[in-house]
Amino acid sequence: MMSYVRPAFQLVSVTFACLAVVTGIQAVSSPVTFARSFGIPIQPVKPHDDHHTSGTSRPKRSSAASSYVSLMGVRQLATGVTLLTYARQGKWEDMATLLSILGFVVAGTDGYVLWTEGAGWKGPFHALPGAGIALLAGAFLYSK
Repeated sequence: MMSYVRPAFQLVSVTFACLAVVTGIQAVSSPVTFARSFGIPIQPVKPHDDHHTSGTSRPKRSSAASSYVSLMGVRQLATGVTLLTYARQGKWEDMATLLSILGFVVAGTDGYVLWTEGAGWKGPFHALPGAGIALLAGAFLYSK
């Protein structure tokens, strides 16, 4: 049987999980920078746009788009933590199942949206590695 599939899958999946944690933290802590590096830039709040939220004395931290990017970052962070938990528990089949879905659905959608929104090669840059991870995850499941 393909003896290289398991260690290759483990290496790639743990690497992906770590990157998901890092990019999730980046999206939460610096949504404008993350959005720009992802391929869909958003505008930061200008100092003169520092409105107060209704009914509170706290100033708004960011625009709605920036807040949304942060919320998506939390989901990215949670995905990474979930995958790292599966790895720590030795649940490689569960991890492979999740990555086979994420690789095609999420990365494919990211690639499509980036391409159609004019982000150029950032579309395939997101979609192709996701498809590769999904195929490797599928190969791991098939080799069981």
